[in-house]
Amino acid sequence: MRAVVINMDRSPERLAAFRTQAESLGIEFERLAAVDAATIQARRGRLTMGEIACFESHRLAWKSLVQSGEPWLAVFEDDVILAPAVAPLLRQTDWIAKGVDLIKLETFMARTKIAPAGIPVAGTCLHRLQATHCGSAGYIVSRRAAEWLLSRTQDFTRPVDIVLFDPEQATCRGIHILQAVPALCIQERFLSESVDQLPLHDGLIERSEVVETVALRGRAKRLHEVRRVWRQISRPRLLWQALRPSRRLVVPFQDR
Repeated sequence: MRAVVINMDRSPERLAAFRTQAESLGIEFERLAAVDAATIQARRGRLTMGEIACFESHRLAWKSLVQSGEPWLAVFEDDVILAPAVAPLLRQTDWIAKGVDLIKLETFMARTKIAPAGIPVAGTCLHRLQATHCGSAGYIVSRRAAEWLLSRTQDFTRPVDIVLFDPEQATCRGIHILQAVPALCIQERFLSESVDQLPLHDGLIERSEVVETVALRGRAKRLHEVRRVWRQISRPRLLWQALRPSRRLVVPFQDR
């Protein structure tokens, strides 16, 4: 399977760090120079210039897949840490179930929801993603999904990871999204936090949106639950999503 790495700050240092990992795992890849945030002129909703440039960079990756005529493409950002098990996953595609469009390889170390049953493959298991899971540092995309995403993100106003990995987004409703559990890659900053070390590189993209879990108590919590149930009853699709089997977890990183 062809792989590209988006060189987010266009620097040789980040690219060299990724190259060292990839070569040790026997992964061949192509460099894709990210769109420079300094060249962005038009605003897009509340997105920062960095988020716009990041989104446009991923669109370049999808365009390259469509133009290549190949069925699949693995996309990585240059600050990602790879697990060894990602190599055999990328060397073959016969395990990919019919109808699968997008496979999230990364964990954002935040709670999400997946289908209980999955597809075992190459040291991980692929589960249907059922709730938002941020992060766009590592994923596999099909050509069909790339065409779908390109046609529906010409006027994007949300961050690329939300557009890709929030099942409630219109862009996600036409594609079949799987999550690798355990994850086969993680952003360097999250891995550094887990071992109480400073990351080697600073984060480049200032977020305009932060996904937070708010602890509600007492009357506020009861009111929140009543509203949630009412939304599900009044919207059949939401009710079906609430009743289907699911598993909540923080996706762990497969670090060995």
